[in-house]
Amino acid sequence: MWDRTAWGLSFLLGRASVLLGVTVALAWICAFTAIIARQAGPRLVLPVEPPLIGLGLGLAGWLIARSARQPIGRYALAGVLFNALPLILAALLIWQHAWPR
Repeated sequence: MWDRTAWGLSFLLGRASVLLGVTVALAWICAFTAIIARQAGPRLVLPVEPPLIGLGLGLAGWLIARSARQPIGRYALAGVLFNALPLILAALLIWQHAWPR
């Protein structure tokens, strides 16, 4: 019973993480290029909370799959990778604004 529940929960968390990661990554890439291209005016940064939520979902799905020895954890790891990209972009903007030219 635990194996089927763990498989389903890991699958659900992994897919949610992938979906959130892909949508946030696309939006953050567009916003990152728009913010970088526009240097004049107020300093804009990207929020880090949505990628962190996606990372949490992906890591939870991966840990559940790993504890139940289910091979479905690869979706959760894909979600972690997709959510790492927007988090890196947000951190780059924060780093850029911390040390002005």
